[in-house]
Amino acid sequence: MRDVRASRTVPSSATDPTRSDDDVARIRRAVLVLARRLRQQASGDTLSATEMSVLGRILRGEANTPGRLARAEHVQPPSMTKVLERVEQLGFIGRRPHPDDGRQQLLSITAQGTEFIERTREQRTRWLSEHIEALSAAERTALGRAVDALEKLADLP
Repeated sequence: MRDVRASRTVPSSATDPTRSDDDVARIRRAVLVLARRLRQQASGDTLSATEMSVLGRILRGEANTPGRLARAEHVQPPSMTKVLERVEQLGFIGRRPHPDDGRQQLLSITAQGTEFIERTREQRTRWLSEHIEALSAAERTALGRAVDALEKLADLP
């Protein structure tokens, strides 16, 4: 039986900077630190990362029931219940009965929730833009080229 691993072409580290575990670890660290710093740019740090993500999903129409949100966020339904209670207490979401299933509720974002998300996005975008401007032209070009790959990684299951 032929060893499939041996037949794969593995690019050299000169052409594939993500070949080594050290380079992958550097990417992981940089993405985590950058994500943490962006989260710190929130409007008054009112919401946790999960609460912010849930609010964004509702705004984008990706999930409109507690069950769908729990699956999308990879959390247990009781945890999602707590998250939804919190964002509802802040006036960021509303609930209404599901027209076809009386056991379900449909979630929607309020004007206050939309305003909060937009304000937070503006702050984060401004912060990131200012920091990108501090990079060299070559670094900005490299970062621009990396966007497609980063989006693809972020969308993987």
